[in-house]
Amino acid sequence: MKSYSRTPLPAESLEQLRWMNGAWMEDGETRRCEEIWSTVDAHTLMGMFRWISDDEVSFYEFMVINRTEFGAELHVKHFHPSLVAWEERYHYQAFVLTELSPTRAVFAAVRCADDPDHAQDDEASGWLVYELLDTQHLQVQLVQANEETKLTFRFVREE
Repeated sequence: MKSYSRTPLPAESLEQLRWMNGAWMEDGETRRCEEIWSTVDAHTLMGMFRWISDDEVSFYEFMVINRTEFGAELHVKHFHPSLVAWEERYHYQAFVLTELSPTRAVFAAVRCADDPDHAQDDEASGWLVYELLDTQHLQVQLVQANEETKLTFRFVREE
């Protein structure tokens, strides 16, 4: 079993994550998912995610990767199809970059700095693993605290 780090990496630049840029689509039997990442600008990457089941949107995510004093952080905010946020107004799911290679980025979940009393469940204390398999295929895994993979997305780059 792969052991994932929780130690943040220093973030000198987000340019090393430029391989995430673009539109990515997974079209499976039970779901269709889309993830779109912008280019790096103003020291941030911006992303959007949409999950569709039975030809209906299940939820959206808005994502930002930026540099902080702790390193590169990924902030995720979830929305119902009606755009009502899941998280409280000033809260989001936070992850810090803990591993980086030319084709892989691992983000460890952390407690939101402005919500120190929020108890973390297994999902909120795991990892998000992004891996570019080749120029056209991106795999994203949600890994739980016990290091078991909860969910895997196999995206194909949209042209």
